[in-house]
Amino acid sequence: MHGRSSHRRSLAGLTLLAALVANAHAQTPALPPPDTVRLDQLRLMQGFPPSPDRQITAANWLAPYPNIRWSFHHLRELLPSRNISRGTGAAVPLPRGDDLSERIAALRFAAPDGEMTFAEYLNATYADATLIMKDGKVIYEAYHEGMPEQNPHIMWSMTKSFVGLLTTQLIEEGVLDPDALITEYIPELAESGWAGATLQQVLNMTADVNYSEIYADAESDVVKYALAAGMRPAPADYQGHRDLYSYLPTVGSAEPHGEAFRYRTVHTEVLGWVLRRVTNRHVADLISERIWQKLGAEQDAYLLVDSRGTEWAGAGMNATLRDLARFGEMMRQEGRFNGQQIVSQSVVRSILEGADREAFKASGRDFQPGYSYRNQWWISHNDDGAYEALGVHGQMIHVNPTVGLVVVRLSSHPVASTGQTFPMTRPAMAALADMLR
Repeated sequence: MHGRSSHRRSLAGLTLLAALVANAHAQTPALPPPDTVRLDQLRLMQGFPPSPDRQITAANWLAPYPNIRWSFHHLRELLPSRNISRGTGAAVPLPRGDDLSERIAALRFAAPDGEMTFAEYLNATYADATLIMKDGKVIYEAYHEGMPEQNPHIMWSMTKSFVGLLTTQLIEEGVLDPDALITEYIPELAESGWAGATLQQVLNMTADVNYSEIYADAESDVVKYALAAGMRPAPADYQGHRDLYSYLPTVGSAEPHGEAFRYRTVHTEVLGWVLRRVTNRHVADLISERIWQKLGAEQDAYLLVDSRGTEWAGAGMNATLRDLARFGEMMRQEGRFNGQQIVSQSVVRSILEGADREAFKASGRDFQPGYSYRNQWWISHNDDGAYEALGVHGQMIHVNPTVGLVVVRLSSHPVASTGQTFPMTRPAMAALADMLR
């Protein structure tokens, strides 16, 4: 078959690429019991060659489930990528504190569907790996169900927080002007929906463009974005754009800029374009030189790229659990780690100020009451000043500066929406903070 029906069939397997707007009236989808999709029992990609029903390819790594339980930490074997070098220096050890694994696993808290333990929470969120630090020391580290600890795991939209941090640092250095129009940096967007938007509005996602992220709809703009990025092969007769730089200028205008927060992954792709344009460097190289090497990372990270070598600035970074813990600890210490100020203290403090909480309500993310979104970070505004980097399918870096707490969770939840897991995550993080306070 040809035309619209075959096009829809070709796109039907795409899962989420950024956080879904919560729908309070949506029914909870039926999920496979976590014990039935254990990575160490699935035997995906086993054998030489693997049997057809166990083989993961560039065409099926996102669906059907549970393919992502393997693919999320093997993506450089499936898709093109650009390395984020750790450099040649020795890795900086993560100090070890008292092992509180048993105590944390047994911690009980009230979740939306009843009381549960922290171990049950990790199981229910299909966690692949979890690390918890208190005052700079590791107190819990686990690789669930056989995930290799040395394998970088896709971070999805946690990538945005790296891009936001770099952009804020360049503002601090005077390289970028937050009040400048985006089109001053990227004239190619002069006829797009970003015309008239400032850099700060794009950073806070209060610039508004005609772009939908309705993931159940094969005609949604997020699918066009995914095919432009190369997240899966486009159908042979696909007439849309097949790279990010040709796709972004086609995104049109919507509501006036600066009035409401609406989450759009394409905003971060524009920020990635700005970073490359003003520095004449790849985003991967900027992360390597300005963050990764200075952290003393154990492993190289990497960014997935489109057909023209443009990194997915909004979703494509892959890194290991411990290296993300180093990054989270640097943020907790206001930019300082490994004996040096990696990013400016004022940069981190600026991000943690947050943004307009009334504007945030326009997003419909009722599972994050009281939050705002500033410079690609989720700011809770709670009494502890907690904040997060978040990615779909359950990726999270949670920082609670008052308690000295950093939590990194990498996951492969069957439902991509952050709204699926965050109602459990909020009380889990609060209970953990109270236990360690």
